[in-house]
Amino acid sequence: MARSIAVWLGLALAPAWGMSAALAANQLQDTPHTSDVSASRFLDDDLQQVTHSVKSPLQVAQVPAVADLEAQAPRLPAPAPSLGMQRTMPQVTSVNQLSDVRPTDWAYQALASLVEKYGCIAGYPDGTFRGNRAATRFEMAAALNACLDVMSDRFASKEDLATLQRLAEELSSELAVIKGRVTNLEGRVANLEATRFATTTKLRASVIFNVSDVLTGTRSVPAPGRGPTIEDNPVATYRARLNFDTSFYGKDVLRVRIQAANMPRYDGANLTNTNMARLGYDTNTDGQFRIDDLYYRTPLTNRLFLAFDASAGNFDKNVFTFNPLLQSDETGAISRFGRFNPLYRFGGGAGLTLRYTLLENKERGTGLTLNLSYQAPNAANPNRNTPNTNGLFDGAYAALAQLDWRPAKNLAMGFTYVRSFGTSVAGGTGSSGFGFVGSAANPIGNNANAAADNFGFQFTYRPIQKFNIAGWVGYSNVYQVQGFTGPRREAEVLNWAATFAVPDIWRKGDVLGLIVGQPPQTISVRNVPGAPGATFNSYHIEGLYRIPISRNISITPGLIAVVNSNSNSNNAPLLLGVVRTTFSF
Repeated sequence: MARSIAVWLGLALAPAWGMSAALAANQLQDTPHTSDVSASRFLDDDLQQVTHSVKSPLQVAQVPAVADLEAQAPRLPAPAPSLGMQRTMPQVTSVNQLSDVRPTDWAYQALASLVEKYGCIAGYPDGTFRGNRAATRFEMAAALNACLDVMSDRFASKEDLATLQRLAEELSSELAVIKGRVTNLEGRVANLEATRFATTTKLRASVIFNVSDVLTGTRSVPAPGRGPTIEDNPVATYRARLNFDTSFYGKDVLRVRIQAANMPRYDGANLTNTNMARLGYDTNTDGQFRIDDLYYRTPLTNRLFLAFDASAGNFDKNVFTFNPLLQSDETGAISRFGRFNPLYRFGGGAGLTLRYTLLENKERGTGLTLNLSYQAPNAANPNRNTPNTNGLFDGAYAALAQLDWRPAKNLAMGFTYVRSFGTSVAGGTGSSGFGFVGSAANPIGNNANAAADNFGFQFTYRPIQKFNIAGWVGYSNVYQVQGFTGPRREAEVLNWAATFAVPDIWRKGDVLGLIVGQPPQTISVRNVPGAPGATFNSYHIEGLYRIPISRNISITPGLIAVVNSNSNSNNAPLLLGVVRTTFSF
C-alpha cells in the first residue's frame, strides 16, 4: 500500500490539477516564463523573424535570447490564448488516453491500476502525462487537492483514506497558500477579461527609430563613368507597426497590420543611385497609417500548412529563408541585401502558399519539407489595357517551389526554384539606377516582357551554440518572351552571400554579425541595346552589433560598405552608417 501511494504521488498527481491550480503554480514563479510554440516566422518579417512564444495572459512579453533560436522552418504565429482555451483534460477513463504513456513504460501497470481503481488521474491540455517530469511540493499539493473529492466519493479502503488524510495534513500549508493565490488570481483574471482589447485578438507592435547617413562615396553611375561626390545630411526617421493578430480556434492567425513611416531610400537618383545601398526596413508612407500586411494562416493537417496573403505577401514571410539570426528587419541585418536571398522578394502582393512535411524525426531534428507558393504583385488591378501586367493570373507573377532538407539537427539546406514573369529578378537589391539598362534591376530593358528561371541554394549551420554560419547563391536566366523583333534579348544575373552571427557573446540577447557577398549583378547580357559590358565586381560588406537594452528594446549600430557599386570600379566606395533602435511589445 505504501508503495502504491508513493507511485501515485510521484507519477499520477503531478499533472492532475485544474486550470486554476495551474495558474497558481505559474504565479508562484518569481520570473515569468514562456512556452516555445514559435511561429512562422513562422519567421515573420518582423517580430516573427526572431521567434514567437505563447504567453500566459498574466505574463509580460519577452524578447527571446538569440542563442535559443533554432534554424527551423517557419511555424504558425499563434496569439496568446484566451482563458477559454486553457482547459485541462477531463479525468481520463483509460491510461491509453495519455499519448506519451506506453505499455512498455515501467509505471504503466501502476497508472492503469490507479485509473481503474480511483479514476482521478488527469493529463495536460495537450493529452500528455509527462511522467518523467519532476513535481514541486506546490504541484503535489494542488494535485492532491484535485483528487481528494474524487477519492472520497469512490471505493477506497480505510488505510488508503488514512494515508491520504496524513498527506493532506502534511501539505496543509501549501494547500492554504494555493487556495489564497487562486482566489486572488481569479479576481485578477476576471478583471483582465473585462478590460483587455478582445477575446481572440492580440495587439503586437514594433517601432523603429533610425539615424543614418552616407558617410562617403560617389553617386553610382554605370561604367565607364564616375558620379559626383554624394552630398547628404544625417537623418532621424521612424517606422511604426501595429499588428492585430486574431485566432479563431487557437492554431490559426488572421493578421491585419497598419504602418506609418518616413524611412529614406538611399537608392534615389540624387543620392547613391543604386539598390545596393538600401536599408532592410526602408519604407515611406508620409507619416500616414496604411494597411501594410493582411494574411490568414492555418494548419490544414498535422503535415499540411496553408497561408493566404491579400497584401504585401512576399515569399520570405511564408517559407524558411535560412538566415535565422540576421533575417529580421527589426533585429537582424540593417541592409536589404543582408537579410536573405533576394529571390524570396520576387512577386509580392497577393498569393497562396502550401507547406507539406514529407519526412520528420523530431528526436534527431531531421526532416524534409516541400514548399509551394504563388504571388502576383498586381493582383488587385483589373486593368487589361496594359497587357500581361495586371491581375491575379493573367499578369506578372512569381511561382516558387522549395525543398527544405535537414540532414542533421544543426544543419539545414534549401533548394529553390522560382518561375517569374513581368517582375524584377533583383528583389530591390543589386545593381540599378536611372537609365541603367543591363543592370540586375533591368537586365533586358523591359521587365514587363521578360520571363526568368531563377535558382537558389541556401544553408544555415550552427557548429556550436554561439556561432551560426549561413549563406546563399542565387542565379537568374532572364529572357524576352514577347514584344520584340529580331534576336531575343537575354541576360544572366548572379548573387551570393555568407553571413556569420555570434549570439550572446557578451550578454544574453546580443548578436555580433558580419555579412560578406556580391549583390545581384548581370554576368552576361545578349542583344540588349545600350547595355554596358557585364562586370561582376561589386562587393557588399556589413558589420553590426545588436545590443539588448531590455526585453523590449534593442539598439543596433552598423556599417554598410559597397565596393564598386553598380559594377563600376570607377565609383568610389559607398559607406553608410546606421543606428537602429527597436521597440517591440
